[in-house]
Amino acid sequence: MRKTTPSRAMNILLLNQYYPPDLAPTGRYLHDLAQQLVARGHAVTTLTSRSSYACDQRWPARETIDGVDVQRVGGLRIGRRYLLLRAIEQASFLLRLAIRLRRLRPTPDFILCLTTPPFLGALVRAIRRHRTPYGQWIMDLYPDVLFAHELVKPTSWCARRLAGLARYAARGGTFAVGLGPDMAARMAIYAGRCPVEAIPLWSLGAEEPPSPTAVQAMRRERGWADEDLILMYSGNMGRGHRFSEFLEAAAATPPESHLRWIFAGGGMRRDEVEQFAVDHPDAPIELLPYTAPDALATHLLSADVHLMSLDKRWEGCMIPSKVQAICQLGRPLLFVGGRNNSPSEWIVRYEAGWVVDEKDAAGLQQALQEMRDPLERARRGAGARRLAQEQFDATRNGERLCDLIEQQEN
Repeated sequence: MRKTTPSRAMNILLLNQYYPPDLAPTGRYLHDLAQQLVARGHAVTTLTSRSSYACDQRWPARETIDGVDVQRVGGLRIGRRYLLLRAIEQASFLLRLAIRLRRLRPTPDFILCLTTPPFLGALVRAIRRHRTPYGQWIMDLYPDVLFAHELVKPTSWCARRLAGLARYAARGGTFAVGLGPDMAARMAIYAGRCPVEAIPLWSLGAEEPPSPTAVQAMRRERGWADEDLILMYSGNMGRGHRFSEFLEAAAATPPESHLRWIFAGGGMRRDEVEQFAVDHPDAPIELLPYTAPDALATHLLSADVHLMSLDKRWEGCMIPSKVQAICQLGRPLLFVGGRNNSPSEWIVRYEAGWVVDEKDAAGLQQALQEMRDPLERARRGAGARRLAQEQFDATRNGERLCDLIEQQEN
């Protein structure tokens, strides 16, 4: 990590609903950035929630983590499974955060807000003291996520009000950062004259990959033979992803093929995958829970090819964060979705795997046939590693974010 001496040490405030030791990815990325800011001589404070992203853990009201002053506010903890309950929980956090922001001393020199909860930037613009400058790091683009979700019709009165809120948040900021060119382009529609940058995320895993012995041991523990070709979907099984193409291909997989379709993780659509496996008992489908962070690299390397998907309606709204860790470890990707999004463009440009259009069963079968060749998998895995080196470097991309923040120094 680069240590620099800025012209003036800044008092920087970071805002997100979740933060380590919570395991929510957005909070972990924010902590990576916070550590770089501390290393560059800045005083960094994080305002976050005492509630946990995925469990009933309640975090301390205040602590120091790696030089970052972490302050947490209370709020309702009523569950994330249903959208209404999640919205109530987020509204509770926003209310308590607003009260804390009004009382916070000293006034920060700059505020960086993420998008959990949505429209956090609008709250900051409305209640910031002394016109403190702020920027947005867009992890999920709202209200477009709600349109893709089909929760709000894009032509409705509600959509117009939400779009106005997004414009209000973006145009009051000094910059906005999207996770890829597609997201940045979509964000620019709301941003007006506010500059929008595209800075990809990076791998949250360990820099040193696990040993081949550890990977083989995990495969044996899971009952996978050396000749089995493991195709794994790992992570959140959310609404923005496609599963039908993978599941239908799994149902058509003959037992003697040695293809195994693994779905590891959770999310709103895991039940759908589980039910498909029950309805198709002969399909070589296995479900696994989320993997602990300290075993994630071994878990990812236990697969030969990783499954990834993005519904066309969600292009530019989000970018699955698992692509960074998979590519860093040199595993190829099988992507199902549209072509006008950053993940598919990266995979094609670097030959980091296979891209198959939605509902293209023949194209998917061709990709499955090609990946049976270990030399072809190795070639595309090398492309994935090259993609990670050029696009997902943690230090370089973190420094770009730090530079943006330091440029706001008055």
